[in-house]
Amino acid sequence: MIPMRVCIVGKYPPIEGGVSSSTYWLARGLAARGHEVHVVTNADEVDDRYRITLGPRDAPLMQPEFPGTGGRVRVHGVESFARRAMAHIPVADPYVTRLSSLATDVVRRHGCEVVLAYYFEPYGVAGWLASRWTGRPLIVKHAGSDLDRLAGVPGLATAYKEVLRSADAVVTRRHLVRRFAGMGVPPGRIVLDPPYALAPAFHPGAEPLDVDAVALRDGEGNRPRPFDPAVPAIGVYGKVGETKGTFDLVRALGRLAAEGRSFTFLAMVGGPMGELLAPALRDAGLAKRTIILPYLPNWRVPSFIRACTAVCFLERDFPVAIHGPVVAREVMACGTCLVLSGEIADKQGHGDGPRPGENPLVVGDPKDGDALTAALRWVVDDPEGARRLGAAGAQTGGGTPGDFEAYVAAWEDLLRHHARPKAAADGPAAPGDVEDVLGLVAPSLLRYVRASWPSAVEEFAATGPATDPASCGLRFCAFLAGRLASGPLAGYAPVVRDALRYQAARIHASHDMPDAPPPYAVVDRLGGRPVGGDADGLYPVRAVTAWAERFEHDVAALFPVWADPAGRSPADGEAFRSVTARPMLVLFQRLPNLIPRELEIDERTLELLSRCDGSLTTGEVVAATASDAGPEARAAVLAALDRLYRLGVIVFGETDPVLGWRKGARSDPAALPPLLRSPLG
Repeated sequence: MIPMRVCIVGKYPPIEGGVSSSTYWLARGLAARGHEVHVVTNADEVDDRYRITLGPRDAPLMQPEFPGTGGRVRVHGVESFARRAMAHIPVADPYVTRLSSLATDVVRRHGCEVVLAYYFEPYGVAGWLASRWTGRPLIVKHAGSDLDRLAGVPGLATAYKEVLRSADAVVTRRHLVRRFAGMGVPPGRIVLDPPYALAPAFHPGAEPLDVDAVALRDGEGNRPRPFDPAVPAIGVYGKVGETKGTFDLVRALGRLAAEGRSFTFLAMVGGPMGELLAPALRDAGLAKRTIILPYLPNWRVPSFIRACTAVCFLERDFPVAIHGPVVAREVMACGTCLVLSGEIADKQGHGDGPRPGENPLVVGDPKDGDALTAALRWVVDDPEGARRLGAAGAQTGGGTPGDFEAYVAAWEDLLRHHARPKAAADGPAAPGDVEDVLGLVAPSLLRYVRASWPSAVEEFAATGPATDPASCGLRFCAFLAGRLASGPLAGYAPVVRDALRYQAARIHASHDMPDAPPPYAVVDRLGGRPVGGDADGLYPVRAVTAWAERFEHDVAALFPVWADPAGRSPADGEAFRSVTARPMLVLFQRLPNLIPRELEIDERTLELLSRCDGSLTTGEVVAATASDAGPEARAAVLAALDRLYRLGVIVFGETDPVLGWRKGARSDPAALPPLLRSPLG
């Protein structure tokens, strides 16, 4: 089967939670089947309260590759919000703009055939923009809170509905089909969400977590006592809150502690949420019995579950009625005893109450302290019974690896049904008059050639119409260079050749080129700060669209002379005779906003820029460039780097043991084009 290239715009680790988790497992599952999946996300900017802790060992799992099938996952993070560069009045973080820009670049650069946007804000809107700009189909999938909460806000609902009405497919659940039809989504575009299945990582044989290796602190903020696996452990993971039943659980465990029962409370809730929980833990007398753990990556959650005697999921009175968390299924699949609220039991099909050996322990309302305490007391008093109950639950709630394969295959079919190559939205550009186009892109050169060599303009115009201004201008320069020896300017050939290369460089720097890579290979992490000591560990990387050219004549002075209609007739050679013969080294750059950029530089600057290829840190670049180790030499190099940074010639990337280039690599820094080059060759 032919592999697809898919762009997913949505949540992803290090964001914790169900949407991020399901995106991860779907992307991984598709890649395992041989597809190339590109995830566009702002996940790296998630608040610490909801941030998964990642370590070097997690790197290959964040962006998994499958050599056997050729599939892989690539994560692309948005450029950081920099107030100096992006601020506007009134101030706002342009998440939609950043995500849609990045998704558009990724789709074009990697040839993605379909865009999947999961969760309305900001991913659905950003995915819609990217799909429209690239001509790729859009599939939108919703969760619970975006449809039931965000879409209930009038100031947001209109935008979401427009996205949904024009999407190629809207993925939802059967009981919500009528609601989307009511919004105006064509019924033929409403698609049923493939039944979710857990990844094979969730199974009873998962290796229990080394709790002491990852523990953050106890309930008082101190180093926790060593974890004893022989003592019953009551676990909880995910977000903390009243509607999550977290404080109901703490109060019930406090009652058990007051009774003198021995147990450990394992809370995989992250540091900030652990601080939020701390007062309640102290009030309940649980601080010393508690071990706060960081949010662990999705693929390590099974190990946490297996370290617990029982895991509680007590969500109740949740304000989003269609919220459908999978925590209960994850716990049961791992063969660990589950203590479940009645609200979630109803959603899981366990609402008929506990049946020993078959179901989880269901507590109808976790606010009923007596009922919850009784269920937890049984776990603590009979841990072996709890383990037997968990093992039995694995037989009914876990599913099989084949279920997950079927789930991914269903998504594969859905994506393949809609995937298509880029559509030519407007067809080829209408041809334009050659002289009109040249008058736009190279007016000074055109005026001179018209006066001194009119036949050249006629001959070039006869080669075909102009469909693209930049390519027309570059072809004109190459055309003239190839005929210099036989034309009227043969006597000035060295100067004219330099002038044509200079003109070509100006055209190349002032026009966006089709299928050009992003202007920078990596995302800037210095954030506009001065280049100083805090940049030592960052990597200066020159712009992909910056290059230097050598000239033997100061031909830049020719262009204003040629352009002046009140000056002497450009047909004579005085302008060429007056050009100074001197070596010039000029740096050209095509900036994202196409501000003209050409700088005359010296050999030391060229040498410095050649080292800014992402292979050396700032400190290493300074050490290699400074002629001595003195502070003055170092300061001079830092000042030069700072000026180049202010001009946008370089950015400062950051490497990460998990993510590689922090915020992602837009292209391969190791494949930067040569610094010395010319559009004319």
